[in-house]
Amino acid sequence: MANIKFMVCPHDTVRNPDGWYRLVQFLTSHYELSLHFEMSLDFSEFREAMMNADLVYANPTDAINLIDQHGMKPLMRPADTYDEALIVTGPDGDLPDVSAINGAMVASVENLLPTRIGLKCMEGKGIKPAGILHRDSWLSVVRSVWNGEAPFGIVYRDAYEELSQQGRDMVRILGETEERSAFHMFVARPVLHQDLATLLPSLTEMHNDPDGASILKEISIPAWAIVSDDALAKMRALVNG
Repeated sequence: MANIKFMVCPHDTVRNPDGWYRLVQFLTSHYELSLHFEMSLDFSEFREAMMNADLVYANPTDAINLIDQHGMKPLMRPADTYDEALIVTGPDGDLPDVSAINGAMVASVENLLPTRIGLKCMEGKGIKPAGILHRDSWLSVVRSVWNGEAPFGIVYRDAYEELSQQGRDMVRILGETEERSAFHMFVARPVLHQDLATLLPSLTEMHNDPDGASILKEISIPAWAIVSDDALAKMRALVNG
């Protein structure tokens, strides 16, 4: 198979670049793939180049964009792993009920999917904030809640889990969404999709291989699963909604 330009969502590679290099080595040695791993330092660089890649591990919004706007095809996703949001408040005082968000300002990164997931969850509970205090990063959201700029915040769960203990202590968790609709996934160029799709049955068993299981644990993925049409449609509705 020709040299494959492979890119990964920066959020994942920033957390653990070595784990993703190990995955590339595993795929190369077990399936004779010729992968050229190009790591992006930030989302601006990633999004500028991702449509020119052959194989991309993308977050939900970028994955849908690559599929719908650039003709890529879904391959596989982490099994039973979803992008969710946390509803947080400041570190002091009595812990309020989540209903206290009604009519209050909520800090979040306004244009990102976890914010939409958090707002959808609140809407399902009949809760409507007064508005969104936009911040440029999840850490800035935490800081805004901690210093009282907003009484509540919506934070991407994975970003919160990556904070230091000091960072986590800046806020308290009121609730966690259980949307189970958004997930990262591999997408591939159509010219490669058919060949790569033949590997899916064996890749879904990667967690049963000792080396494979070690790599998956390092990149915090329990196993691989094939992307179903229903799951893709549900995620598309959430991203485009």
